[in-house]
Amino acid sequence: MAKARLYRIAVLVFLALSFVAGVFIWVVRDDPLPVVFASVLMVACLMLNVPALSGNRVYLGIGAAAAVPVAIGDATQAAAVYVISLAVAWLLYLIFRPIDLTTLNSEYLAEVVAIAGFGGTFHIASVVAGVPNLDFAAIAPNDGYVAILCAVLGGVAYHALRAVSRSLIGLERADLSVRYLWLAGLEDWSAITALILTGTVVGIAYESLGLVAILVAVVPYSFTHTALARYQGTKVTYGQTIQALSQIPEVAGLAPLGHSVRTGHLAADIGREMGLRPDQVQDLEYAGYMHDIGRITLNEPAILRAGFTDLDIARWGSQIISEAPHLGEVAEIVGDQCLPYRSPGQERDPSVSTTSKIIKIVSAYDQTVHESGLPPIDALEQLHRGSAYEYDPEITSSLRRVLEFRGELSAS
Repeated sequence: MAKARLYRIAVLVFLALSFVAGVFIWVVRDDPLPVVFASVLMVACLMLNVPALSGNRVYLGIGAAAAVPVAIGDATQAAAVYVISLAVAWLLYLIFRPIDLTTLNSEYLAEVVAIAGFGGTFHIASVVAGVPNLDFAAIAPNDGYVAILCAVLGGVAYHALRAVSRSLIGLERADLSVRYLWLAGLEDWSAITALILTGTVVGIAYESLGLVAILVAVVPYSFTHTALARYQGTKVTYGQTIQALSQIPEVAGLAPLGHSVRTGHLAADIGREMGLRPDQVQDLEYAGYMHDIGRITLNEPAILRAGFTDLDIARWGSQIISEAPHLGEVAEIVGDQCLPYRSPGQERDPSVSTTSKIIKIVSAYDQTVHESGLPPIDALEQLHRGSAYEYDPEITSSLRRVLEFRGELSAS
């Protein structure tokens, strides 16, 4: 249903853009070459993207959108380029983007709204700055500074509208919180800022350098793309390494096979559903992978003779993880995972983090289903029975919603 709804909205947006594009083509028919040339470049940029810190992709189209009004210097032609490029881009996305249709349409609609916001804000800022019809050359020698200021204000609008659009479109996903999507969108600011400022400088230099300005822009783009791609690759490798190390207790027969990976994935899904920050979700996933790492100490005969509790295992695991300073938050989550969410006389224990309570519930659920063999509905019932002190009922309710979205539990 969500897929069909997004597709219909995308089609309507495409048809509306196509109609407006036709009007603009008629308006600029006397001098179409600047519009055609700029539209081809912007479409090409809309087909390219760079990885951002949040894991999303940021399209280079915003860089072209920043360059177009400065380089062309005519509001009508700049608007024509925006509309034509966004209309053509959707058709090319359908042909060349190897991703599912829901994600494609979500990204496309968010980009349309955000670029429209950028263009509108840029134009309003230029009018306020006293630049008629985007003719920056008429106010030289300060045209560059004014153009950059307008681009910065437009960039703020683009960044906010992109995050809002992605979060609202995310309502189509019942397992994702609007707050999580909003915060994830805001994390893309560094890539967006780099593209907008680079595009604005290219637009300013275009009058003097012509096509050479576009070629020069390839250099900072290449460095930015390489740096962000390497960062993303390092982040993925880091997570895979943690996931591999977390399976040591399972290989040693000290924990159920697959328990750590299932716990990490399900805990992260609950974090997204509850609207935690992206960095908290990342730490939560790592904590799910590593929450049983303290069990490797159970190979010590002295420990077996002395006896131990689950709290001891959690504390030992926290000590092991804390040896990596970057995983300090993960170590804290693992160390508190066995604590009850409240004590008698308390509504909730403020010293126990939400992330620790999530690990506690998810670990108990996974063990009940995969070790005890109970069906998901019975495992949830056991968690509900422990909601007086052990298991936070709000997190248990979130677990139920995630399981329903996954299709592992029938919606009531």
